[in-house]
Amino acid sequence: MDKNATRHERNEWNKIEVKSLMEAVLDDLRKRILTGDFKPGQKINESEIAARLGTSRSPVREAFRVLERDGLITTLPRKGSYITDISVEDLKQLFEIRRILELYAIDCINKRAKIFPDETQVMMRELDRSLLKKHDPYSVISGFHYTLVEFSHNSRLIELYKILAVSLRRYWLIYHSKEGQKDISLEHHQDIADCLRRGDYSDAKKLIKRHLRYVEGVVRSQVTKIVSL
Repeated sequence: MDKNATRHERNEWNKIEVKSLMEAVLDDLRKRILTGDFKPGQKINESEIAARLGTSRSPVREAFRVLERDGLITTLPRKGSYITDISVEDLKQLFEIRRILELYAIDCINKRAKIFPDETQVMMRELDRSLLKKHDPYSVISGFHYTLVEFSHNSRLIELYKILAVSLRRYWLIYHSKEGQKDISLEHHQDIADCLRRGDYSDAKKLIKRHLRYVEGVVRSQVTKIVSL
């Protein structure tokens, strides 16, 4: 047998093993962060985590990269990694901005529907597809809400929403860590989509506001528990 082929095959197996271990480490760390076992602002160290879990630093390092992408940890040059801070006030401010952006997106959709009525039907079919997609609680942006913002065809609005989503990610993960939220959100999203399909943009905005108030309330309760632990 070709020695190079054997070495390549062994390396591929090693990659699978490391990936599997990294995912296990990632799941453990994410759970500890979202439940408040690791406190907001707490410093965490790759070597200490690896020692506690009885593994090498490699899978921990990879897990840290994902957690930083998710907004769960913040790494500062020459200072180390910290659990990202959260607060009820921060949550309130982010949701105020989110509410403004999403309601404006509905206004933009309303205006386009009057000018391009045929386009609206295509948009509704895409919205229906977004409702049927398997929900990924670790995606940067909820598919349904991002689809709504995309329908605005306002590039600056979409850009602002993407920036906002980075800060919101931690709170989205907290929301979806609570049992049953996926089904409740799906029901809310379907009601909003029904209003848009009927061309009832006023009610769609009311439902958006109601949905965001509900989500903010759930997250506020969880955040309060985490920061008080």
